[in-house]
Amino acid sequence: MGFEELLEQVGGFGPFQLRNVALLALPRILLPMNFLLPIFLAAVPAHHCVLPGAPANFSQDMWLEAHLPRESDGTLSSCFRFTYTQALPNTTLGGDGQSRGELQGEPSTVPCPQGWEYDHSEFSSTIATEVWAAPSAAGGLCECPGDGPGICSLSQLHHVRHHPHPHWHSPGWLHHHRDATGWVPESARWLLTQGRVEEAHRYLLCCARLNGRPVGEDSLSLEALRKVAAAERVVRRPSYLDLFRTPRLRRISLCCMMVWFGVNFSYYGLSLDISGLGLNVYQTQLLFGAVELPAKLLVYLSVRHAGRRLTQAGTLLGTALTLGFRLLVPTEKAYWSTALAVTGKGFSEAAFTTAYLFTSELYPTVLRQTGMGLTALVGRLGGSLAPLVALLDGVWLSLPKLTYGGIALLAACTALLLPETRKAQLPETIQDVEGKSLQEEQMPMKQVHD
Repeated sequence: MGFEELLEQVGGFGPFQLRNVALLALPRILLPMNFLLPIFLAAVPAHHCVLPGAPANFSQDMWLEAHLPRESDGTLSSCFRFTYTQALPNTTLGGDGQSRGELQGEPSTVPCPQGWEYDHSEFSSTIATEVWAAPSAAGGLCECPGDGPGICSLSQLHHVRHHPHPHWHSPGWLHHHRDATGWVPESARWLLTQGRVEEAHRYLLCCARLNGRPVGEDSLSLEALRKVAAAERVVRRPSYLDLFRTPRLRRISLCCMMVWFGVNFSYYGLSLDISGLGLNVYQTQLLFGAVELPAKLLVYLSVRHAGRRLTQAGTLLGTALTLGFRLLVPTEKAYWSTALAVTGKGFSEAAFTTAYLFTSELYPTVLRQTGMGLTALVGRLGGSLAPLVALLDGVWLSLPKLTYGGIALLAACTALLLPETRKAQLPETIQDVEGKSLQEEQMPMKQVHD
């Protein structure tokens, strides 16, 4: 009796498996809430130096004009103010304290001596507005009084201290997350491959009971499980090196790593690039979130009819094209840029969804979790680099979009090098992958159904 027959004996996919899926879905729902938090928490609102109160006969704009210099692009400076108040034409405000040289030449400026004043019209508070930083004469060591966490930097700022909001200490959903994952059992198949037959026996009996399929000790005995374990057990534990030992599996691993890097890189690049869309950050994120559900539904239809490989390559190509078209849209046509950004976000979400399905079907059972872990690691590296590439807009405004689109296009071409897994047999061992192509194999293992 094989493990597949054993699963059918305890009820197959029933209430026990549905409960596990629900318990595993809870942390997956909570986890993505943190991925895009920097858009809101790390935003730097419009700000300028703290100024004295404006007289009643002066507007706020006139008062800022008298105290703040202008940058090369014509905007008021955020980090400097005039040393002395500047005289304004057609007003009674004079250049108090200015020397004759300053009146005739360029007025002197100083960094904000009393800190900054922030615009709270869009964000009530962010990291920039809530962190207090001041140079410390004591040196470069970090001082964190009380239980408040500190941020240290051995640069010009020697001492940075911040006081988090009291609600930040609330555990909230973390306890529920921990409780939910504590109820998820170990995989019976994995336990058998590790020789832990007694634990697998206990979980299988629990599975049969919850599925309404009472199984006696005779039909599900330890001796029967030991025979299954002998057939399932691998000679040695698989390692990451096994992903690169054989030619076909090495090609699959390298291609999947590139695909996952491109998927994450373009996804977070699109998600973080919210400037120039003509909408505020909340409206933009609402549209970005709303487009993900239809994108997932389209993936469900596409992988059934077009296949996994074409869906993966097509969604990445769509992401690259929308990024490229955004470079051609004039800045005054923000609605076109918004439509392309939302479309690109839909394509990138579809590519993300396809990557999970496609990659899991490419790796054999003995290396599936190892392969998924490696590709996810490379993907997270791409997600980590995406915000840094966004800083390249200071070199050339179009460079970030060009980089995101170029990597997505390269990942789309790489996806075409992978074998198709639609209606193919799931490989169980490395030999199954290396034997023939997945479409030609006729192996006694479970088929991938759409």
